Amino acid sequence: MKRILLISLLFIASCKTWDGDDKEMFYQSCMDDAKGWAGSEANAKTYCDCVMEKVMKKFPNETDALEHIDSVINDPEIRSCKKSIGK
Repeated sequence: MKRILLISLLFIASCKTWDGDDKEMFYQSCMDDAKGWAGSEANAKTYCDCVMEKVMKKFPNETDALEHIDSVINDPEIRSCKKSIGK
């Protein structure tokens, strides 16, 4: 997950607020990663919905998310999204 979040956030770092394209890029990167370990596309979607919601709530603009990437990756609340799919 760390690599996917970092890549996603690097792509969108030049913007200030999450717009539709930024959300879509972040979400798609999350889905691409989660499909490999989540067990199903439905689980990957549930997981990525959770991650997206928590990241956007905690970091209303993606520049802040990038500046605090270690916090994003290690945040227990964001990590808890795996529990929502039994992982």
